[in-house]
Amino acid sequence: MAISLLHTTSFSPSKTFVPGSSQLSSVRTSSSLESNRLSIPVVTTNAVLSHSAKTQVERDNFHLSIKEALNLFDKMLQEPKKGELALYADSFNEIFKTICHTNYHDRYFTVISLFNRMTQEGGVYPNEDTFFILIHSCYRVKRADLAFAFFGRLVKNGLSTDTSIIKLLVKSLLDVKRFSEAEDIVLDKMPKLGCLPDVFLHTSLVHQYCKKGEIEKAEELFREMKSKGPEPNIVTHNILLNGLCKEGSMVKAQMLLNKMVFSGLEPNIVTYNTLVDGFCKTAKIEKAEGLFHKMVSKGPSPDMVTYGILLNATCKEGAMVKAQELVDDMVFRGFEPNLVMYNTLVDCFCRNGASSTAKKLVDELICYGFKPDIVTYNTLVNGFCKEGKVKKAEMLAREMVFVGLKPDVVTYNTLVDGFRKNGELDKAEKLVGEMVYVGIKPNVVTCKTHMDVRVKPNVVTYTTLVDGFCKKGEMEKAVKFVKEMVSMGFEPDVVTNSSLVDGLCKQGEVDKAKELVDEMVLMGLKPNVVTYSMIVDGFCKQGAIEKAIKSVREMISRGIEPNVVTYNTLVVGLCKQGAIEKAKNLVHEMISRGVKPNFVTNNTLVEEFRKKRGVEKVELLVREMISAGFEPNIVIYGALMNSLCKKGEMETAEKLVREMISKGLNPNVVIYSTLVDGFCKQGSMEKAEKYVYEMVSKGLWPNLVTYNTLINGFCKSGQTEKAETLVHEMISLGIKPDVVTYNSFVSGFCKEGMMKKAERVVQQMVSRGVKPNIVTYNTLVNGLCKHGESEKAEKLVDELISKGLKPDIVTYNTFVNGYCKNREFEKAKRLVSKFGSLGLKPNNVTYTTLVDGLCKQNKVEKAEELVNEMVSKRLEPNVLTYTALLDGFCKAGAIEDAKHLVERMVSRGIKPNVVTYSTMVNGYCKQGEIEKAEKLIREMISSGLKPSVMTCNTFIDGLCKNGRVDKAEEFLREMVSIGFEPNVVIYSTLMIGLSTCEKWDKVEELFCKLVKDGIGPNVVMYCTLISVLCKKGEMCKAEELLNEMISKRLTDYSHLYATLASQLRNVGAVVNAEKLFQQIVDKGNSEGKSVSEHLISKGHQSQFVVL
Repeated sequence: MAISLLHTTSFSPSKTFVPGSSQLSSVRTSSSLESNRLSIPVVTTNAVLSHSAKTQVERDNFHLSIKEALNLFDKMLQEPKKGELALYADSFNEIFKTICHTNYHDRYFTVISLFNRMTQEGGVYPNEDTFFILIHSCYRVKRADLAFAFFGRLVKNGLSTDTSIIKLLVKSLLDVKRFSEAEDIVLDKMPKLGCLPDVFLHTSLVHQYCKKGEIEKAEELFREMKSKGPEPNIVTHNILLNGLCKEGSMVKAQMLLNKMVFSGLEPNIVTYNTLVDGFCKTAKIEKAEGLFHKMVSKGPSPDMVTYGILLNATCKEGAMVKAQELVDDMVFRGFEPNLVMYNTLVDCFCRNGASSTAKKLVDELICYGFKPDIVTYNTLVNGFCKEGKVKKAEMLAREMVFVGLKPDVVTYNTLVDGFRKNGELDKAEKLVGEMVYVGIKPNVVTCKTHMDVRVKPNVVTYTTLVDGFCKKGEMEKAVKFVKEMVSMGFEPDVVTNSSLVDGLCKQGEVDKAKELVDEMVLMGLKPNVVTYSMIVDGFCKQGAIEKAIKSVREMISRGIEPNVVTYNTLVVGLCKQGAIEKAKNLVHEMISRGVKPNFVTNNTLVEEFRKKRGVEKVELLVREMISAGFEPNIVIYGALMNSLCKKGEMETAEKLVREMISKGLNPNVVIYSTLVDGFCKQGSMEKAEKYVYEMVSKGLWPNLVTYNTLINGFCKSGQTEKAETLVHEMISLGIKPDVVTYNSFVSGFCKEGMMKKAERVVQQMVSRGVKPNIVTYNTLVNGLCKHGESEKAEKLVDELISKGLKPDIVTYNTFVNGYCKNREFEKAKRLVSKFGSLGLKPNNVTYTTLVDGLCKQNKVEKAEELVNEMVSKRLEPNVLTYTALLDGFCKAGAIEDAKHLVERMVSRGIKPNVVTYSTMVNGYCKQGEIEKAEKLIREMISSGLKPSVMTCNTFIDGLCKNGRVDKAEEFLREMVSIGFEPNVVIYSTLMIGLSTCEKWDKVEELFCKLVKDGIGPNVVMYCTLISVLCKKGEMCKAEELLNEMISKRLTDYSHLYATLASQLRNVGAVVNAEKLFQQIVDKGNSEGKSVSEHLISKGHQSQFVVL
């Protein structure tokens, strides 16, 4: 079937120009051929061959040299042709095939050239096989243009073609990186013409997508192959697997392996090696090891490549023992590690301070006949030098000569540097002299350390020395060498002067450095951006920002464009001085001058905004940066995400994730973990879980931090069972729970009062090799103290000390808090008095706990004395301390003292918080001073503090108790208008107030409104309304409401039975009252007694005698 692909290329099909062999310099010599069309030997059946030619071809069975093949071609060309010329093509094809199979370097060009002679001189018509051989030859010499020219000629001649020729054309395009044209042929042209591409062509495209990093396209094509065909083979799977591993999508890669096995396609050694390499490169060495062990037990057996990958990764991690075990395992399984592997192991030992072990290994290898090379010895020399064992390193260099290796410049430079670091400059000098003697010329690196007089120094030598002295801060020596340099006829260049500028700036002599730059300009030397950046950095470190800015303006005027480092230095300097706006404007200037801010610029600005202006301003800054043309990176989005989550603005945080994805930025593990943490802190565990699943679906493995965040969230919300499930999951994924994981469980069980379970968790930690820390014990001590088990907590602390863990101030403060809550104040005081002997000082928490404890025992005067004691010890009371004392004053009715205390707080620069204001409001309300309470709430709002539920409830209760229910309603409406959300407690307080003031209709109206708005009425609301209905004589409604309460399983309604029974008796419905009592008895409710007592007290004893 003829296929027209001519319009896919820019080459004319009629173009017949064919170059000679000299026209291309790069020729492949591989003899692997693509089709049976090129296989040899082939016995010719062409009857038109002359007897002599045919006999020679058959006799030599195509094992001809290039010369013989060319002679045979000439002979055939010169013979007279009989019959149809097209019949001669097969004979020439055999010659072409023979030439293709020779080792002649220009064999493919030769075939192309001979084709022209065959058609022009011999007049022979080529057939399909001829064109296949020609196109194959073009592919081999990377001439896609000629391949398509020949293909065009094939079509023009009316010859048919098949997939094998198309395959060659596609391969030709791919070879010369014309991928889009190859893609168009395979995915569009071939299917349209009914010639379906085979698995090879599809696999070639998958390979190209992976090479270009277009993994999604590769996956899409792979899925299409699975659904429509051709079925992907092992090569296709391995190529896609490799692409996924290179991208770091190890979850997807693992899933692909699982699908391979499930579909019955047996993974081979390449498959496993690709995965092992992927896990190693993504720092998942444990998973790589797990796969390795699976290969050992189930196959395919690991090969040298597998061991090489694992050894390299293990050595990079510094796991010396594991690396040695791996090499031993190789030998045990019959593999001979090569020199590269042993050098990798030697390097691992040396980098981790075990150079002596590395030397022993090399000695053993020599005994077994293994010959180390220059790399082995240089690695050992470097290792010993880094450990300060320069003499051993020097002995090794001598040993190299003994074993027939010549130390090179790397060996000497390493030794010279080692002697310099040891302060043995005389030995360094001697060694440089030895280098000259043995014919090794010291290079720039050597001269940085020292130089021998017999080596003539040049500008580079002096500059290196000047730079070295400047870096050491020896500016006098640096200047001395500059003078010597000039006397030797060398002119200091920009690099020399820049070294001096750097040295002066580091010594704080920035003005001198600036003078030197000005001198450079007068000398005709143009300072570069690095030189000016040093000056800018120097001024910024001195806090001379204006001078730094002036230097930047000067460099611009001299035609030197500041780079991102220059601007970053200035941005950091401005931020340190608090000039955030100037820093922000500078970033805009950067963008306008074509300098793209990097993560340092934006991270600095974002962090300073967060510190100086709070998290709420960070989002505005980032939005402004985006509108100015800057595309935020993953780090900036991370900072923004962190700010939003800390503020609890989780809806906005979710939108930010979607925005990132829409801009092609995939959230990383850190961003997802921040989001998960935000939801966990809000108690929204379903959403937290949702984003963990989203992470996994995107190929991101939750790390230890993610799991710990989720586990902590479940433990705090009382869902410890779910948290335990997560621990099993993380262990199955190879993530080991740490002390933070277990501490979450200890804290969760302690909060639920499950102290035995909390203690068992600590025992589990120890048994699993996780050492409990001070936080673990403090949490346990706190739990025991809260649940009245102080003695047990004391024993735990003794155990803690015996294990070598020193209790800290938090531990003892926990005891102080426990004693105070149990009203054991003397115990608390005695413990605090022992702090000095324990090497501890009471802190704010200690004193605040004591003050709070005394106030709760109504010992306000003693509490005040403690606050004064704090001040005398130069320990400033904080807002919590003052608020605790304030509460004591208010409860004692000492409102004036409380008021003076607030004034004292403010005078000391301590801003009252919501709790402080709420405490004062409560105090005023209890005293009936409602106006003062209201004034305080207004002051609170104007200072930017939002009244809490407790503040509002206290004030509304005060208004109601003072008979000002209308004012209470008005106040609540006002609070709602400014964004306050009343809860069920506030509405209950208001209903009681309305009931007390006999505004019964309003009580019922409010109850109905709450039900309609979905605010579930509580017991208090039901009780209030039932009481109101009874007073109004609406007994049926009251009974209905009571039954509704019972159906909702709302408790504590004994007095309601009594109220109903009393009202029924009052209206003469004694029978109904008796029925109500019987209903209580039948239900087994404990309220029967209270109701019977109520009815008996009203003179209805006879009915209850029988009962």
